[in-house]
Amino acid sequence: MTTLHNPHDRFFKATFGRTEVAAEFLERYLPPAVAETLDWTTLRTEKDTFLDPELAQHPADLLYAVNLRAGGRGYVHMLFEHKSYVEARINLDLLRYRVRIWEQWLNEGNTGLLPVIVPVVFYHGAAAWRVSRQFAETVDDAPMLRAYVPSCVYHLVDLSAYRDEELRGAVRLQVALLTLKYVFRDELRERLPGILGLLRELEESSSGLDFIRALLRYLAQVASTDRLSNEELRQAVTQALSGGGELMMTIAEQWEQQGIEKGIEKGEARLLRQQLTWRFGALPGWVETKLAQAESARLEAWAKRVLDAPTLEAVFAER
Repeated sequence: MTTLHNPHDRFFKATFGRTEVAAEFLERYLPPAVAETLDWTTLRTEKDTFLDPELAQHPADLLYAVNLRAGGRGYVHMLFEHKSYVEARINLDLLRYRVRIWEQWLNEGNTGLLPVIVPVVFYHGAAAWRVSRQFAETVDDAPMLRAYVPSCVYHLVDLSAYRDEELRGAVRLQVALLTLKYVFRDELRERLPGILGLLRELEESSSGLDFIRALLRYLAQVASTDRLSNEELRQAVTQALSGGGELMMTIAEQWEQQGIEKGIEKGEARLLRQQLTWRFGALPGWVETKLAQAESARLEAWAKRVLDAPTLEAVFAER
């Protein structure tokens, strides 16, 4: 499984990696005609990611296999977007993902017609989503050559387009959707007590407590102090949940330790960045992405290669 350093990505996978949550979400938020075509009782997680260097700007995605009610198997590929800007080339990226999924299907020894893939973009960023959902609209239009341009769309779930009362479902799903909707907004402080109040029925089960811990850790890591201070979060949790105080104490300890470890990693990444710049000159974006996401062990391995690697690519080559 891919190691995720971004708290948004970790919370997304912790929530939608559970097939019952993903099935309910997709059945509710895909177009009705599409949802009715798929047998949601058969949904299963197929692969946790199709991340590669060309698609590194999209760290979190999930692929689900699902049976078609009319027979056969298809896939739903869900890409999670939380950046403060909208990725302009997402149509091209989604096409690349589809090709990789089909390649895996063929490599597994399957034959015949390729399975259908339903691409879904789940977005909760701050900027308005203005990218076309039709791939053909991103290609220069030559009327006599349109037959050669792929005609494919993706389904967009933009949480800002939904009213709170439309974000329904079982507790895990509803809480996750409301949290993701407001985590970048000033209204988070006033909405949080109501969101946390929904969690009371999960306190009695171990899996429910795991979700509560994941949620609180996510809020503690991503809520900026002007939207929600640590003390305000602690008070809201203590008031909403019977064991809220103990939960926050445990998370605070873990958070402090993660902060220490992250500080060490940032220092190591800063030193490696300087070494790479001295050796190879200005660093491209893909290198900055790798340095930002790498753990200490990986940074140390790359640092050992800096002195004798012939190229920048050789420093980061998988071995």
